[in-house]
Amino acid sequence: MEKLIPALIGAIGMVLYLVIGAAPGTAQEPPAAPWISLSGTIADIAINGDGQAYAVGLDGTVWRWDLVETRWRPMSGKMTRIAAADGNRPWAVSQSGAAFRYNGLWWEEWAKDVRDVGADSLGNVYIAKTDGSIFKWYDLRSEWRPVPGAAIRLAVDGDALLWVIAPDGTVQSFDGKNWQSWNGRARDIAAGGTGQVGIATPEGDVRLLSDADKAWVKVGGIAGVVTLAIAPDSAIWAVQSNGGLYSNKALPSTGDPNQKQQAKTVTAPSINAQVITPQALSAPVEVADSIAAPNLLPQTIVVEDNTPTADRSSIVDPASVTASDPITFFDTRKTADQIAIGKDGSIFALDSNGNVLRWSNSRRDFESFPGSLVRIAVDPNGVPWGISNLGRVFFNTGQRWEQVRNVTASDIAIGSDGTVAIASASGRLFLFDEDSKRFNQIQGSGIEVAVSPEGIVWTINSDKFVQRCDTVPCKILPQKVRSISIGPDGRVWVVSDQRRLMRLKDDGSAFEIVPSLGQELRDVASGPNGLPWFVSTGQKVYASSYFDRDESADRLVAARSSGDTVGTGDSETPLSNNTASITFTKNIPFETLDIGDMTASESSIQAGNDGLVYTYSFTARNIAYYDELKRAFSVKSTTIGNHGLDLNGFVVDSEGGIWGNFNNQSEGGVSYEGLYRELDKKLTAYDAPCDTLENLAIAPDDTLYVVCSASSGNNKLYRKAANSKTFTEIKSSANVFRVSIGRAQDIWITDVDGYVYQWDGRDFAKRPRSGQTASAISVGSEGTVYILSSSKPRKWNPANQSFDKVANIDAHYITVDQNGRPWTSYGQTPVIKRAR
Repeated sequence: MEKLIPALIGAIGMVLYLVIGAAPGTAQEPPAAPWISLSGTIADIAINGDGQAYAVGLDGTVWRWDLVETRWRPMSGKMTRIAAADGNRPWAVSQSGAAFRYNGLWWEEWAKDVRDVGADSLGNVYIAKTDGSIFKWYDLRSEWRPVPGAAIRLAVDGDALLWVIAPDGTVQSFDGKNWQSWNGRARDIAAGGTGQVGIATPEGDVRLLSDADKAWVKVGGIAGVVTLAIAPDSAIWAVQSNGGLYSNKALPSTGDPNQKQQAKTVTAPSINAQVITPQALSAPVEVADSIAAPNLLPQTIVVEDNTPTADRSSIVDPASVTASDPITFFDTRKTADQIAIGKDGSIFALDSNGNVLRWSNSRRDFESFPGSLVRIAVDPNGVPWGISNLGRVFFNTGQRWEQVRNVTASDIAIGSDGTVAIASASGRLFLFDEDSKRFNQIQGSGIEVAVSPEGIVWTINSDKFVQRCDTVPCKILPQKVRSISIGPDGRVWVVSDQRRLMRLKDDGSAFEIVPSLGQELRDVASGPNGLPWFVSTGQKVYASSYFDRDESADRLVAARSSGDTVGTGDSETPLSNNTASITFTKNIPFETLDIGDMTASESSIQAGNDGLVYTYSFTARNIAYYDELKRAFSVKSTTIGNHGLDLNGFVVDSEGGIWGNFNNQSEGGVSYEGLYRELDKKLTAYDAPCDTLENLAIAPDDTLYVVCSASSGNNKLYRKAANSKTFTEIKSSANVFRVSIGRAQDIWITDVDGYVYQWDGRDFAKRPRSGQTASAISVGSEGTVYILSSSKPRKWNPANQSFDKVANIDAHYITVDQNGRPWTSYGQTPVIKRAR
């Protein structure tokens, strides 16, 4: 790669050091005034709404203009096309035709067989595939959706209007509904400035669209242009066929030299002013490119035994220093249900089934860690603590999960000083005493807890308000929230009841909204230096930093540690503190759904692990699913539902496979007896543990449960793992009739007498202890439990250990979806409703 000569740019005399991969080019007539040469040879150029420029060299190297250091900086990857998007996170197309997005540290692959990509500052992203088809990225559903039309080049203007060059070279625009054709042909297209759209014609001219004339007006003084970009100040940056780069305006000044060009979402001022800066505490860490590079600071200071006590007070823990750089969120492309971060930078999470996960910086992924929990916290040394689905408290010794005896809890949090706090399902607060290895009750109340670096307990009360419990009674702050976390720097982060990310203001009086890439949140955790991670309602994990730590022993600890988190003794059901489930009231608002092309007959209802909700018509004997796009139910063409046989029960796994059971029925001379699974209209028979199946259910991890009718009259419960064909008995004293499964293998049943029970790790325990009968039971994947009693829904209330009646609706069938909402079916029509 040759070094390029600096050029004096325009009246302001700014010097460009352009090191973009140069290569010999063909002779090209230099443009006339006012075009200014930006020395170098490049293949593609892009500029975002903040004036941040990116380029691709002829050798494929990606470059970014550094406004502070006034030079081009190399980025990783080899690309052919580039699009400057929102938040200084460009998109690009590789030489192999893959679409990539820069996440602040490296390029992440998002699609294959791509020719071009276009993006704007509002988060709209389009790709043109090699076959000309167009797709748009929908972040909430994490998927590419097809757009009508065809294109070989793309651009998105400031009004989110899509502009394309069709395969025949014509220019077209798309407003989301209709296409409009424009006169002329082009080889490249760009949008920017104050609503400007420009093209490079096949002849090499640059033309801008005239709003008044609706025509392309030639910009004189330059020829042989193959690609172009338009800057926020309306300057045109044009690239000639020999790779020469030119602009028709002098480049702007560099701006504020203190402004770091990190991938931006929000400027987060420090809550606590710090005397010592992070840079003074550790040497800078080299990264491939400084744009959006998360801080990688050592998170602990070792105080040697010979350090004088008087000197220790002057030592500042780096983890307690609030980061001064703008907060930068990026999608890790990983998923979890909730997350916790220790002062040392250890990150643990739980998936939707309660399985424990541990983050690996080196692998940029969550790795499996033994154990199954419904709450998790991390102490200052990186030791995970947690609560099981039975409310029992555990911590990991490095070899096993050890139970803290004689206590149950609903939530747990650990401060950076090591203070461990729990809240019981009834709202009582406790602190762990290291000497006695027990929890002692303290003043205050709350259903969820957080702990400050000074050991002060913060809570969310039963009305969802934030409380600080260093006084009696606790001080209530005027903010309703769903989740709370306090980092080692003392910064308080919450997820509001509207699922927005918020932090406590400097004066401690109120919370302010922090932009979070347009995501709705379910959980937040603050790490060292006040840098948070969050989990969206779609369970996508977003990070603001990777925390540098020694990970060499992580896999060894996981390999030698036991995963037993069942325990013994008392149990209680932890409250569902941060799910999409509705908050219980005596009257829940429901909406009536369109039954679509369903047959008007009594229909059962069932939430599937694939995210859909299904019904089964007892008269038509077919299966339908609710189509969110049509806002109505659609009959599904299935084999298992169209035999003309009575389906005794069915469930749907995460692949959309329908499991059903028939009892001694025949059609066309073919006998159907026992358990079947249908996927893509292929019906597969499975060996059931008995001849007569009374009921079946499926866990969020696709473990299948069946109830077998026994000749002795004592029904048995069996289960089969998703990757197994063998059923094993769950030995208990219960005479099981109906079964439903929640997260972390939380098993609920009704017995033959209709009483409700929950598995406590050894046997089924009556819920409540005084007894409650039900005709149906359903447990959501996030833990919400509903039953039907005398045609009225009732929701399990862990705080008072009883079922609360929903008075304003009648139902014959009930199910709970993955967001914790109950769906009901009633009557012969049927009338199908779901909670709003």
